[in-house]
Amino acid sequence: MTIEPPRHFDAFYESEYPRLLRVLSAADISADDALQEAFTKAALDWPRISQYEDPAGWVRHVAVRRILDERRSTRRKRAALERLDARQEPEPTDREATLDLAAAIGRLPAQQRLALSLFYLGGLTSTETGAAMGISAGAVRFHLHEARARLRERLAVRDE
Repeated sequence: MTIEPPRHFDAFYESEYPRLLRVLSAADISADDALQEAFTKAALDWPRISQYEDPAGWVRHVAVRRILDERRSTRRKRAALERLDARQEPEPTDREATLDLAAAIGRLPAQQRLALSLFYLGGLTSTETGAAMGISAGAVRFHLHEARARLRERLAVRDE
């Protein structure tokens, strides 16, 4: 038996999906999968979700949680592989890559990348970003500060 969400879900999806994908893709390459999963969950429970004050915020929160869960899983897998293979991969030394803003952002810790994308690209406040990430507004401001400092360091190579 197929459950079909009410028609207005389609309009919600069409209006919110591109914006949320742009914001979350800056933070994580798997954002599309996470966002699709979040919208699927919203569609299955649309009568309830549509009554929320901010249904897009609910979808964003579910997608962010999925991205963070996937990162934790990936980190655990990577750590297990590193324990099995004691060889350490050398850090990339290609200066050209560090000059590229996208590459510099990509090297930031996951929390910092996510905070940057939600705050700057998503236009969320630090409180809204914190709610989406499951952390306090103060922690968001800390992650933003640290991210900006790291980007300044990495992009300062241009002056040398």
